[in-house]
Amino acid sequence: MRGSLHKRCGCPVVRNAAGKRLACKKDHGSWYYVVDLGRGSDGKRRQEKRGGFRTAAEAELAMGDVIKAIGDGTHAHDNGMTLGAYLAEWVDMKVAMGKLRPTTERSYRAHIRDHLTPQLGHLRLRDVRPLHVSAMLRTVTAGPVSVRRVHGTLRSALASARRQQLVAFNAAEGVELPEVERDKVQPWEPAELGQFLDSITGDRLSALFELIAATGMRRGEACGLRWSDVDLERGVIVVRQQLVQVDSPTPCPSCGERHKGHSFGKPKTRSGEARRVDLDGGVVGVLLAHRLTQDAERLAWGAAYVDHGLVFAREDGNPLALDAVTKRFRELAVAAGLRPVRLHDLRHGQASMLLAAGVDIALVSKRLGHSSVAITADTYSHLLEGVGRQLAERAAAMVPRNRGDQSVTIRPDSGQKKDLRGGESSQVRDGAPSGTRTPNPLVKSQLLCQLS
Repeated sequence: MRGSLHKRCGCPVVRNAAGKRLACKKDHGSWYYVVDLGRGSDGKRRQEKRGGFRTAAEAELAMGDVIKAIGDGTHAHDNGMTLGAYLAEWVDMKVAMGKLRPTTERSYRAHIRDHLTPQLGHLRLRDVRPLHVSAMLRTVTAGPVSVRRVHGTLRSALASARRQQLVAFNAAEGVELPEVERDKVQPWEPAELGQFLDSITGDRLSALFELIAATGMRRGEACGLRWSDVDLERGVIVVRQQLVQVDSPTPCPSCGERHKGHSFGKPKTRSGEARRVDLDGGVVGVLLAHRLTQDAERLAWGAAYVDHGLVFAREDGNPLALDAVTKRFRELAVAAGLRPVRLHDLRHGQASMLLAAGVDIALVSKRLGHSSVAITADTYSHLLEGVGRQLAERAAAMVPRNRGDQSVTIRPDSGQKKDLRGGESSQVRDGAPSGTRTPNPLVKSQLLCQLS
């Protein structure tokens, strides 16, 4: 491995008799090193160049570190790329390898376009430092959640760069991030949900909202559901795909066209893929009636009907527009006179009712398609306290006990048993009180203090 040093300053060039350039002897200027890295995969010669050193000794020491790292196999070289060029190449590579779901790709590209490239894109990949990352994050004004998401995109990209030995370390690691307190979900109460579902009977999308409310499916999962994934006889559906909003739609697997702003893709999480969701009898009936209505639409449109095999589609068979579904939900909620909630809160409502019914949180997590039980517990932590008490009471009730008289009494010198609730005394007969009373919380607390 070869390397060389040279000095740059404003003095005229001086050469020796052989024509070799001589370094200026004056104490000014700066020193640079150049290390030959050999030829890359494209056959082109690669060099590592760096300058700004005050003395030749400092430059030589830094050059030695590079040569040693190359020998150890730990050297990182960014091939002269800027962070902006690398990020564009990185996300394209992830898409080409099929490692990004459409929603994730859309999020990554938005973060790169709106935040990372404008603030950091001009920097050499090797020169990105935590200080730069922190300054960039301060420009993200959409809130703590957005800050963390933008940071997550950059951290993932730099982690990939480090694995490729394009950088020596991940500059996004260890950066301090704002605390995010997850909002407590407040879905409709069962009575409110019942009022809503009763009020939308007859609406063309009523079956869609019934299904989301009864299964906790995501909006895109319900809009992407196909009849081939529904078994009404057994009351089971399997979630295999979702309809997602994208900037660059891919050809539709059914008709070959590109639907404006939408594409079909896999469910949001790997744990959500091909998950089984059981249906109650009421929803099965709703879907049966909906299918009859859809069959009538198909006959009415005739040859113009574009059959995608979807459970929920436009009148002509094409996929629904997701934003239009959300807009219709809001209109129906207002018409029903209910407090405003999001369409996604129907999903939260299903989880809340399952937890209130004492269903194990692992089963709830699986039904919803969460990537982990921890996410389920974090999202619904405020709902689990009451559920936990109910489960504890149920478990205790299963154990047969003969507790006898567990009222706590004090025997005064008068031979009477004093009721610790502060009420009248009960006369002691044959060593037992005439009745059983439970001490009130205040007196019980006082007694515990005395015993301690």
